[in-house]
Amino acid sequence: MREFLVSVAAAALAGFCALPAAAQSPSLAELARYDGADRLEKLAAGAKAEGGLTLYTSFTVADMTAVTDAFTARYGVPVTIWRGSSEDVLQRGLTEIKAGRYMVDVFENSGRELEALSREKVLQAVSSPVLSDILPQAVPAHHEWVGSRLNLLVGVFNTNLVMRADLPKSWDGFLDPRWKGKLAIENEDYDWFAAIAQEFPSEDAGIDFFRKLVATNGLSVRKGHTLLTNLTASGEVPLAFTVFDFTAKQLKEGGAPLDLFTIGPVPARVNGVAVSRFSRHPNAALLFHEFMLGEGQAILHQRGVSATNIKRYPFPDTVEIKIIDPAFLLEHGKRWSDLYDKIVVSRN
Repeated sequence: MREFLVSVAAAALAGFCALPAAAQSPSLAELARYDGADRLEKLAAGAKAEGGLTLYTSFTVADMTAVTDAFTARYGVPVTIWRGSSEDVLQRGLTEIKAGRYMVDVFENSGRELEALSREKVLQAVSSPVLSDILPQAVPAHHEWVGSRLNLLVGVFNTNLVMRADLPKSWDGFLDPRWKGKLAIENEDYDWFAAIAQEFPSEDAGIDFFRKLVATNGLSVRKGHTLLTNLTASGEVPLAFTVFDFTAKQLKEGGAPLDLFTIGPVPARVNGVAVSRFSRHPNAALLFHEFMLGEGQAILHQRGVSATNIKRYPFPDTVEIKIIDPAFLLEHGKRWSDLYDKIVVSRN
């Protein structure tokens, strides 16, 4: 009897091994590497069978919904969205994954937090033919996340209170006493602070500029870029140094007395898309990843967001963009955050 059972088991195992490859579902890693001409068709078919995906994002609700609605209309795959701050998205995703609760399929978040997730080994490297179309500085070598949009940190002013002709041509111009009590900045923009300070002849000179600015004219510190943009549009704040360009453009196009300005290279945060290594809907996750870097770029562009697909939407030659390196922020962010709190936040 024992010999009979062994022979039956061996035959069953041989039969299983002889099953065609099509009968076995490819792993997420295999799907992420696949580069056949029918890549999108395979992912779309698999995504429809999976029935949906879950997205964790820090993007504004209206803008993210515009993208997910277009994705669902295109592929018939619904997207469940959970939105929080970039730090909340990082913490919730990590906490759930480490607890064995694999709820999230795709992260859409700031580059710093995505890089942190990469270092925690929870993201899947993705090989996509569209990567060659993306701004090179937005494509980390590991391919575990890819920049899909940029948040340009620009200045704005209320056109009823400030004339463009009066704007300084260099940062030192804001040391003029005429700007006393008229300047505002966001509460947590230490990365912008670092980027601007590094544009001076030395970091020490840049840091010294901010010390002088605060001592001479002061800085009104507000929490939230959207709030700061709205306060400038309403006239409560005459001029703000750090708002997201797309929000300012949307308000301006809506008729607000608001205009944008820049001095030198424009600091830009990379925001990207990444697939969880533990995704329960691998086809849908990879399909959304592809959509964000391809067709979804048109939606971002239409909404005034700086898309990273420079083959479709090249940046104008008149704008010099300075990408804030997420890896730099992870490694040196505490130093700059402490300086920002000491020089700017705590004194205002």
